[in-house]
Amino acid sequence: MSILAVISLFLLISACQPQAKPVTDDHNEAPSRHKLLNEENDKFEAALGWLDSETILYSVKQDENQPSQLMVFNRKTGKQEIFYQPEAAIVNVSISPSRNYVLVHTSSSPHKANIDILKQDGTKEYSVAIPSDELDFSWNPYEDGVLFLTSFFEDWSFTSYVFDTKKKALAPLDFPQPFAQWGADDELLYVDWKKEDPDLRAPLISLNIKNQKKETVMLDVVHFQKIKNGLMAIQVESEKPDQAEYKFYNVKKEQVSSFSVPHVNTFSDSMIPFYSFDDKKNTFYTFTPESAFTGDPYQGTFKLIEYNWETGKNKEVLKEMENAPLSCSPEGSWCLYGHQLESVINMEEKKVYPLLKVGNDE
Repeated sequence: MSILAVISLFLLISACQPQAKPVTDDHNEAPSRHKLLNEENDKFEAALGWLDSETILYSVKQDENQPSQLMVFNRKTGKQEIFYQPEAAIVNVSISPSRNYVLVHTSSSPHKANIDILKQDGTKEYSVAIPSDELDFSWNPYEDGVLFLTSFFEDWSFTSYVFDTKKKALAPLDFPQPFAQWGADDELLYVDWKKEDPDLRAPLISLNIKNQKKETVMLDVVHFQKIKNGLMAIQVESEKPDQAEYKFYNVKKEQVSSFSVPHVNTFSDSMIPFYSFDDKKNTFYTFTPESAFTGDPYQGTFKLIEYNWETGKNKEVLKEMENAPLSCSPEGSWCLYGHQLESVINMEEKKVYPLLKVGNDE
């Protein structure tokens, strides 16, 4: 099975999970300093992340013949506004690390991708259309508005690009793997999976796209995430298959801290629990399984933890949680949670609340 197929399968399985349920009994209960989103349940599709510490981007259904609409909601004032109305069906939406840009991937035909880059106020900055059946991309945290972008075709061949919003340029890039993240201005990181090798553990490689200098960063990596001031990598050693070790590195690729959790290994992949970063506080939020498991599906519950990767301090936030998408606000005190990010967690109170108002109650 190809890596793309494995990832697609995992996302499909996750999407079919039941919605995360708030722990509060009153569906319209909300904490102080947070308003409920007044949107009809049958129109709300999903929350998409934070434009700033107060503003949530989300999508709603329109009439049958119209594409979904992007909206913004201020969690303090309760104000809702139209952010952007695309001309074609939305495939994906991504907010840049700086939160200055929003990428909207739409498609009007099966073999073409439309990419619109919007400013924080919803106005269009740059648009381009490319041949594509599937699209993957990663933002450059070191150069605002720059992305590594990969276009996949029906036979799973691919073409990679460097996409520059400010220069309004899309340049093809000869790159050995379709999935990569920026390690520096001119450096890309990727896991060097081999097509003929079914083992999903592989070396993490850095490649300078200017001088082609290649370096092995570490071995036995199943997943990694690059942020501006650090790197998180998950390793599963063959000698300890029931343990997944999360390792954190500074910008010099020096290990700063690590912690281990039980490893859940399905028949097709290593399960990577959902997570979110607070870059300013060097804090990592994720779900940890209650026990190691091999098979399909994992029926156990998870703990939500808060880990400061600079100090190594680990704090439990909530128990008996479902592993579901997590998106934390810039200052880390609130996190959207659930398969449609339809709930919100107050990290200080350690409580889960609904994002949407139910019915007409005030």
